[in-house]
Amino acid sequence: MEACGVQTPDDLQTLGALGKFGVGMLDWEMKAHDASSLLSALRTIEPELPLVVLVSDETEQAAAQAAGATACVMKPVDVDRLQSILREQARSPESNRGAAALSPTPAPRGVQGSSKGQFTSQNPTVKRILETAWRVAPTTASVLLLGENGTGKTILAEAIHQRSNRAKEPFVTVNCPCLKRELLESELFGHVRGSFTGAISDAMGKVAAAEGGTLFLDEVGDLPLDIQPKLLRLLQDRVYERVGESRSRQANVRIIAATNRNLAAEVKAGRFREDLYYRLNVISLELPPLRERPEDILDAANHLLRSIGDDLHREFRGFTPLAGEALQSYDWPGNLRELRNVVERAAILSDRDILDLADFEIPTSTHAATPQVGSYVSLAKIEEEHIRQVIERTTTLEHAARILGIDKSTLYRKRKRQHSPLSDFEFANETAACAG
Repeated sequence: MEACGVQTPDDLQTLGALGKFGVGMLDWEMKAHDASSLLSALRTIEPELPLVVLVSDETEQAAAQAAGATACVMKPVDVDRLQSILREQARSPESNRGAAALSPTPAPRGVQGSSKGQFTSQNPTVKRILETAWRVAPTTASVLLLGENGTGKTILAEAIHQRSNRAKEPFVTVNCPCLKRELLESELFGHVRGSFTGAISDAMGKVAAAEGGTLFLDEVGDLPLDIQPKLLRLLQDRVYERVGESRSRQANVRIIAATNRNLAAEVKAGRFREDLYYRLNVISLELPPLRERPEDILDAANHLLRSIGDDLHREFRGFTPLAGEALQSYDWPGNLRELRNVVERAAILSDRDILDLADFEIPTSTHAATPQVGSYVSLAKIEEEHIRQVIERTTTLEHAARILGIDKSTLYRKRKRQHSPLSDFEFANETAACAG
């Protein structure tokens, strides 16, 4: 899709037909020209072009909508939210229909999911989590997503939103650790002009921006203690006040929160309100780390590779068996974020369309992923791991063999076939084992 920038209505004449563009975006506070005139000119030349406008307050939002804006995004801009809106609004340039055609988002495979409600997994534990998530999605119940960083909590939150009755309304994210307490309160609830230094105009806040939709509180465990009562009031009574304003406002939002912290422990430590914890924890879902769902790694990596290929304007055809085995054998302490980093680097630097082991820089695992019964691993791997753990917990080779139900000479031969280093007691018993 072609991209181009203009400053005045006269510049539009140099672009030719605007049907080749999927979406238009402009800042209502543009300095080079009056935004209202430019927006009106765009609407006159190409009535069906979706127009997304960046605004600073509700007054600008009303003016932009009156001038023909398709959607408005409040500043300061949430980049993820802006990208989501642009994708949703963009029409296909190949479409010849009179109405704007929304560009379809390719249905992804694997755990990576998408903002269109796709989140799948081959892991039995995650499948059970998703069954609960889809059951609660149509309700208004608050959902608390738990798990390590990078396990896909944001993706799951968007998937729940897309399967809810609010799917056509906004999905708005608040990153709780990213701002100082004063700025976070304003970002969340909004403020009125003059309420603090730098508040030169009214701001609606994320709660108002999410009206009718879903408010996603990312890393809610980092929410400052003195803001927590206001969030509790929003959850209990569906009302809030902007900073510097005494008038209460009604809110129709569904709350989904996520954290990598143990909130029960935070409550005991006095860092998180117990009543807020119970309000958020109506339905809790804990996503396991990637190392505990190895069957999802290749699906996730393939999805990421396709997405990265789109960004690079290249077509990749997956991974060689050696590369795939390396990806699955690493324990991914950084979860999906680390996986994306590794795959993206390999895709950028490789000139191959099928990525090979040589394209990757995969660190040595701090601990090897333990094979699980039912995982996509061979019986030999399961047997090897079982033997290793039994030997670690026993004092002699004979004791280990008795636990395993085999004689010690068979155990010794199995260990030798597995190329496992001999422990002290195994070495001491080597002669006896061979003789047996």
